[in-house]
Amino acid sequence: MGLTTPSLGPGFQHAGVTKGMMALLGISSLSASLLDVKPYLHLQLVPHLTKYHQFWRIAVHPLAFANSTELLVGLILFYNVGVGIERAFGSRKYASFILVSSLLSTLIASITILLFYAFGLNSVPAGPYGIIFSLLWQQYRTVPSFYYFRLFGIEMSNKAFMWILALQLALSSPPASVLAALSGLLTGYIYRTDTLFPLPSLSISRRRLLVRRSLKTYRIPLSLHLLLARLFSPIVGTSAAPRRSNRVLPGQITETRGTATGVGIGAEGTTRPTLRSLLASRLSGSTANTTTTGAVPPPTIPARTSGSTMASPQRRSERADDAEERESGSATAAMGEWVSEMTGRSGTRAPTEEEISALSNMFPNLGRDLIVRALQRNNYNTAQAVEALLEENA
Repeated sequence: MGLTTPSLGPGFQHAGVTKGMMALLGISSLSASLLDVKPYLHLQLVPHLTKYHQFWRIAVHPLAFANSTELLVGLILFYNVGVGIERAFGSRKYASFILVSSLLSTLIASITILLFYAFGLNSVPAGPYGIIFSLLWQQYRTVPSFYYFRLFGIEMSNKAFMWILALQLALSSPPASVLAALSGLLTGYIYRTDTLFPLPSLSISRRRLLVRRSLKTYRIPLSLHLLLARLFSPIVGTSAAPRRSNRVLPGQITETRGTATGVGIGAEGTTRPTLRSLLASRLSGSTANTTTTGAVPPPTIPARTSGSTMASPQRRSERADDAEERESGSATAAMGEWVSEMTGRSGTRAPTEEEISALSNMFPNLGRDLIVRALQRNNYNTAQAVEALLEENA
């Protein structure tokens, strides 16, 4: 089951250990190049360990890369993989994982060159290969893929880009780099299992130096973690949260429109996150103000009766058609008004047939020229034209 990492976006927020390790790796690699000590970084069995007994190379070789290409690829992998894993693990567990991965991968690589020295394996390249490839295994096992795509008929995920860079790093100086990469992957696999190992314990309550437990349950002492955090936090610093985007996408703005019922003030709030409601916001605002204040009654269509108090089905159908036409004309007028305000072309066009027909259906006794002048005087706003015609005919 995959573990979803916190989606905090780019940056080093909640990833202080990764930030410090990347800074340390860059400074140490640059210093080794400037001081011309790169030949002392790699771990070689013969003659460095067997003849000259340079065992300090075991502790030094993961601290720096030997060339700038490996440093660049390693830092890219550290940033894109390590930040997410640290946010998922937490700083203390992540620091414990880094320590365990470094020690175990070095042990596996050292045993491998001892066993396969006769086949040409004699050295381990400089750089934290074991940590990087162990991180890649953790990402593969815990972080789900965001998307998939096909390339030359092969289905890939978004993780493929990191694995391509990892392959370039693994083939940088074969066969030594291949050995270091495989040691890191094996370390990551062992870390995910429940295999019991004798691990050191500094707890006074247990009264034992070594305790058998799985690697993923090991944590560095809390006191040591707090001490290191207090010492290196002023140096590494804290990263601010990434700035959130202020863009608003369609559908994220919702508008509550009130519809009056009866003679009193009865409004039902309906949430309509549509483009039509966004464009008709001014029209709905003016209609809502008119209804709530009660200054002007809402326009009604006079019913044409023929000696009977009940409207026939044909009249009801005509009323429904008229209502649909009025709503369509109002939305069209609101859209035209919005476009005119944005382009500065207010008052430079003639009323559309939809606007004229909408008002003609509401005021059948008025002539076409009166309706056109009312629309032109009110900037083709159907609601304002209705109010003006009601006031003139009152």
